[in-house]
Amino acid sequence: MTRPVRWALGSWLVLALLVFNVTFDWQTRTAGVVFAGEQLRRHASGLPVATVNEGFRPRVGAAARRSSGWLILILSAGGLATFAASRSSRT
Repeated sequence: MTRPVRWALGSWLVLALLVFNVTFDWQTRTAGVVFAGEQLRRHASGLPVATVNEGFRPRVGAAARRSSGWLILILSAGGLATFAASRSSRT
């Protein structure tokens, strides 16, 4: 593997991790706001409030899965594009 190929793959990895972090943080923040709103509504209605494990943890898991999908998509597309570019530059 040549040095430019390693640099390209490393750049795709950095981009994928950056996108993962941004999307995961945004989705976790949104899940927290929704969870807090539901807790306030339940409390105002006199219903028992949900625990963090019951109400928030599943949302964080879903956010991690969705963000991981973006990470895998970016790494796959970037790796394939880099591989195709390195193969075409050899010929």
